[in-house]
Amino acid sequence: MMVHIISWLEALAQDVFQSVLLAILAPFIAWCLRCGPAWFGGIATVSPYPIITQHLAFWHRGWKVGFSGRDGVCLAALLTVMAVLPAITTDLFWISLADPLLVGVLLLAIRSIAVPPFTALVRDGRIAGNTRTGIRPLVPAFLLLCLVEALSALSASGADGLGGLCAILHIEPGPGLEGALAACALALGIICPPLRHEDVVMALSDVRDREDRNQRRVLVELVNCGWVLFLSDLAFPSGIALPGSGVTGWFSGLGLLGARLILVVLVLGGLRTTGQERSSRLTALFAGLALLIALAGRFAT
Repeated sequence: MMVHIISWLEALAQDVFQSVLLAILAPFIAWCLRCGPAWFGGIATVSPYPIITQHLAFWHRGWKVGFSGRDGVCLAALLTVMAVLPAITTDLFWISLADPLLVGVLLLAIRSIAVPPFTALVRDGRIAGNTRTGIRPLVPAFLLLCLVEALSALSASGADGLGGLCAILHIEPGPGLEGALAACALALGIICPPLRHEDVVMALSDVRDREDRNQRRVLVELVNCGWVLFLSDLAFPSGIALPGSGVTGWFSGLGLLGARLILVVLVLGGLRTTGQERSSRLTALFAGLALLIALAGRFAT
């Protein structure tokens, strides 16, 4: 009994550590997403210090004053997602909740609540500004999440969410399944990329209080961080350590987490630089490629 209690406490501590670590990494990920495309284009960029300051002010104000109802719900759901996703190891207290469809839909819902889809679409009775923050990318993203579920059932029947997929791929590597998941993650990154800073500023232009705007902007950057983490877990599940892998396996998972996040941010930045974000044709191409790879791997075995 005591062994089980210690194991549960270790898993719970891993959940807390993972959430804190991702909150610390969030401003750096936000800086890369915001300034990476400009840096690729040879344009001078600002340092990450202002973004780090905004994130520190976000947590300080939240601790002292609290969060509004909508922001509090979004933040609580987002921290839950960060604790559930197996970023470093699958030895988590809530690993059974790390289902790709469940987590993906929850992240899309948080994104829609943090930046309401119709705020940027309709203002004063007219179509206003850029509609890319609207609800249109959410429908194909949901269909792609359903495709991930279907491919997981096809290639790894009996797998219990991302934790089960990691265990299966560690025990018996499956290039077909891994390739299909990577293609699905790329398709999700194309059709539903992280929200741009400009889109968020436009969507929050009707919020009068400056501190409220800053709070919501940081919240959206945290949502983007959660989405990047989800895509990295989905694209590279074999890079996540399993329970019982020891200290070496844990540090290996931590190092691979950094590599996975850097790779996903670079790909997303490249898509933004080349103007391939929200390309329906490219999304359909990679979704079809994922299906073909999964079928080929299934019939090969």
